[in-house]
Amino acid sequence: MRKILYARKSTHPQHLLYTLLFVLTLAAACRKAEFQQPLHGEPVPYNDTARYDLKSLLGMSSHKLFNAAWQKSNLNALLAQEGNGMRFTILAPDDAAMTAAGYTSEAIAAAPASALDSMLAFHVLPEYLDTAVLRGQKGSVRRKTILHHNMLLEEAVSPGSSVPAMQPYTYKQFIALAADGGLLINGKNTGKHTPMYATNGIIWPVNQLLQRPVESVIDFLRRDPRFTIFTALIQLTNEVWEMESMGYFPRTSYNDLGLVDGLTVRSSAFFAPTDAAFQKAGFNSAADLMTLNARSMPYLDWDYFQMVNGFVTDSLLAYHNWGRMYTPTEPSYGGGTPAAAMFYSNDLDNRIIGNFELTSSGGGRVPPYPMTLDFGNSGGRITVKVKGSNRPAAAIEEADINTFQGPVHVVDNLILSDKVKY
Repeated sequence: MRKILYARKSTHPQHLLYTLLFVLTLAAACRKAEFQQPLHGEPVPYNDTARYDLKSLLGMSSHKLFNAAWQKSNLNALLAQEGNGMRFTILAPDDAAMTAAGYTSEAIAAAPASALDSMLAFHVLPEYLDTAVLRGQKGSVRRKTILHHNMLLEEAVSPGSSVPAMQPYTYKQFIALAADGGLLINGKNTGKHTPMYATNGIIWPVNQLLQRPVESVIDFLRRDPRFTIFTALIQLTNEVWEMESMGYFPRTSYNDLGLVDGLTVRSSAFFAPTDAAFQKAGFNSAADLMTLNARSMPYLDWDYFQMVNGFVTDSLLAYHNWGRMYTPTEPSYGGGTPAAAMFYSNDLDNRIIGNFELTSSGGGRVPPYPMTLDFGNSGGRITVKVKGSNRPAAAIEEADINTFQGPVHVVDNLILSDKVKY
């Protein structure tokens, strides 16, 4: 307003009158409702705890055990390594959750700082995650923690680049808001709590200690007695392939369930069939499945020096791994880029992932590969079947078992398309 009032000086009465009328008109216009920006979204509650930093705010909270672990650990140094001006989200378990997980005052006092560092770092996100962000997302979104694995690798895209490259494996949390407003983390509802705002971040109270994955999908399946048929089948088919290929061609089916080359993690959820699921389909052992495979065994074609045929059981079980073996390809170009299907139980909903593309369009030379599965609910249990299939749906008996690759969902039936004959 000063620039308008003093842009041109004049002592002429008519000029002064015009200037006065212009200023009054401008002031009236600024008060008109039709020129005001309309409000969007829900109001964000004001919380004056933002006067304190995260460390001080946690110390004043009821999270005494989590705070005690922080005080003994090297977390302050870990946060400083993330850079100046960084804001964080702390997923802070309450005292009951810490106690249930074995982190009593005595246990924390006796624990080495390095052990506490790992536990705490898995609960820290190097970003500011408030309710406004969570309301704006569809389903769970992957959020990196500040915890990294010392040996494992994964393919990821660095900030400022569009080219994926191998990087140290970073532990993640998959976070969403539940219908009741509770915080969903890795498919589990961690309670409906009011976040605490700090000058350098936000603290989300949670009602459980978050458990980081400690094994691959195949390692989990091998140690669980519910999956003896599946794991024996993988072992037998791998042995046959190795013998027939003479070691020239690695077997890729189910390779991603373990660590590729012993080091690399490829992320994806997996629908694990129980022994009972195989038995419902008429297979009482891995030997029965190998009898099925005898219809068409793989072999090495020496004339073209390539492996010919796959195992029948690869087709039988294709949709437990999202049907990726049927991804469209073009002879000289291949297929599109696979997208990680990291979906926890709250995401297994057609409204959320019904149009998800499992593979990109491949530079326009091949079409994208859309979601192959159809999700429903029966008796409170999530069901899954192949889109368009008349086969019985499989129900998820246990969901969200965390592994390095992502969640394992245990199913009680084989997930079959109508094309599968056995």
